Amino acid sequence: MSASTVESPPRGSLRSSPRRTADPTRWDIQGLRAFAVLAVVLYHLWPDRLPGGFVGVDVFFVISGFLITGHLLRELTTTGRIGLAGFWSRRAKRLLPGAFLTIAATGTAVLVWVPSALWGQYGRELIASTVYVQNWQLAADSVDYLAQGNQASPFQHFWSLSVEEQFYIALPLLLLLALWVARRARRDGVSPAVVAQVLLGAVVVLSLAWSIVQTHTASGVAYFSTATRAWEFALGGLAATIPLAAPRTGPARSVRVVGAWVGAAGLVASLVLITGSTPFPGIAAALPVVSATLVVLLGAHSGLQRIGRITPVGFLGRISYAVYLWHWPAVVILPIVLRHELTTKDKVAILVGAVLVGSVTTLCIEEPLRFSGWVRALRPRRVALYGALSTVLVVALGAASLTALHVQQVQAAEFQQRLSTGDVRCFGAAALISSSDPCVNPALADVRVPAAANALDDDSNRGACWSNDSSAFNVCELGPKSGYTEHLIAIGDSHNNVFVDTYEAIAKANNWRIDVAGHQSCYLTTAVQKANTEKQVDDCTAWKQNAMAYLRAHGDLDGVIVTHSTGNGPVASVPGQSDSETVVDGMVAAWQAAADAGIPVLALRDNPTARTDVVACVGQMSGPTTSACDSSRSFGLGLFDGSEQAAARMPGTARVIDLTQYYCTDTTCPAVIGGVLVHRDRTHLTNTFATTLAPYLGDEIARALAAFRKDGRG
Repeated sequence: MSASTVESPPRGSLRSSPRRTADPTRWDIQGLRAFAVLAVVLYHLWPDRLPGGFVGVDVFFVISGFLITGHLLRELTTTGRIGLAGFWSRRAKRLLPGAFLTIAATGTAVLVWVPSALWGQYGRELIASTVYVQNWQLAADSVDYLAQGNQASPFQHFWSLSVEEQFYIALPLLLLLALWVARRARRDGVSPAVVAQVLLGAVVVLSLAWSIVQTHTASGVAYFSTATRAWEFALGGLAATIPLAAPRTGPARSVRVVGAWVGAAGLVASLVLITGSTPFPGIAAALPVVSATLVVLLGAHSGLQRIGRITPVGFLGRISYAVYLWHWPAVVILPIVLRHELTTKDKVAILVGAVLVGSVTTLCIEEPLRFSGWVRALRPRRVALYGALSTVLVVALGAASLTALHVQQVQAAEFQQRLSTGDVRCFGAAALISSSDPCVNPALADVRVPAAANALDDDSNRGACWSNDSSAFNVCELGPKSGYTEHLIAIGDSHNNVFVDTYEAIAKANNWRIDVAGHQSCYLTTAVQKANTEKQVDDCTAWKQNAMAYLRAHGDLDGVIVTHSTGNGPVASVPGQSDSETVVDGMVAAWQAAADAGIPVLALRDNPTARTDVVACVGQMSGPTTSACDSSRSFGLGLFDGSEQAAARMPGTARVIDLTQYYCTDTTCPAVIGGVLVHRDRTHLTNTFATTLAPYLGDEIARALAAFRKDGRG
């Protein structure tokens, strides 16, 4: 991925004679590039086999910091200045051709093969990648790059290139600051190189400290943040300020060789010791970053030079930037084209294809352009002009997809509004798919609402009903403010809050008041739940304690509805218990707060899980709806819910409401029911389908409350 060309190999053959002792090429760095890009590609293809392969990006950051800092310091020492326009012009000549070619080709592939449901996300990321702010786009979208279940974008890998480009802007400015400080302190004999060391050292300390803090408090943002990654470039740059001549004595040579190999061993170890569950970057990034720094600092006179001289290794290092650019779009788009998960053959084909396309891009496009006399003669102003024009053209591709998506969304929303407000027979849950006499409306045969392009936004959650990154127990009130006949509260995670509009419809139809309180990835249990950071665990624990305190203080409630995503289980089993026992024990212990206050518990069983690509799959349909995107019942209901087991331990106090019959038949859980797209992602219901459940969920709640009263509860 590193596009630095300082001390890069010659354009000709990579074969070198053992007698060529004057070769200035840092073959150890070429080998390091090959290691880094191979680690990243293999991780993306086989994450379970190489869990720490993503640290290859950190290795590239160190290489860039070392090479670019060394180059700029040599210019500063030789000329007493840094030509910003010339430097940025050279970077543009090196980076933009390959990057813009990849973005344009990938954007075209998106328009041809990718369902329009994904055009919005992909269009935004295309634009962000083109202007090198993709890392901040992903941070804003709170994407977890290491979470395999997330919907990936073919432009997602440009986050690291964005960070690197931002470094190319900041570093020369930092060195100019060092020059200014050195000139002001000329009487004290302070050189710019010394000031640069101090400034780079300060960046290392401050950025690393912030990386540790933010990884703990906001891991999603920390992964993409320039501030948390700056120290990796700065440490490589700091290594470039240390003048190391060729070792003249045996002990000195031995120290250098041992240090280089320790660095190499650390890099290999990081591929195994660091995994997707490791808080990262944080302090964990020190292993690959320090190891890579040892290699670039000490590897010039070690056996790593010989490894880098091996023709395939050196060549892979030479084309590493292009391979990095091309491999990831194939990983994302090919499964959509093939309509199945990548097989081993597919992955091998991607690996080979990335090397072939990367070779062609490097040898036939990038290097001929970079080394041509015409391009070399371009003045910085002309480079800026051509770069701006190219940027506008590529951005237009992303804008086109967003415009087309908007038109589709408007048309689909208008159609959906007509359906949802009209008296449409068999719409959504009213299809009664599990009954002996299901409702079938031929007019809905080719209807799929919300449109796949709108699915992600088809959500009824509201800020007043929601607690996110907070322990505050926020409660919203739905239905009449007074004169209601029943007063309930619904508590849970996001699977509870997909029913906000549904609860409101039930409340208005029955003259009830239903309050709603939800928290991200947190539900009513005393078990410790999964979270990305310790702060999230602490917030969730405090929120649950506040929820139980709320129930104890509101004994006048007629019932509490509890539900949760079956994916939000405990972090670790209690010694001597299975995970399922821990889940049940946690719910029973938490529900006891309601029981102690005399409040009946209505446990709503979780909705089924859909296939990961369900929205994209439905988006590819044309004509009548088929079963191509459905899931088997065993898959959809395969995760342990625990509600029935917990309710069984609280007879007379808790009852289960199971709506599975509206989601699944005896064999399948359809992706589209009664003309309605059931899921907006793998686990969350669309608001459209959830609201069609209102009459059935309302009836179930009424029956449960009546049963409690018959038993003397409530």
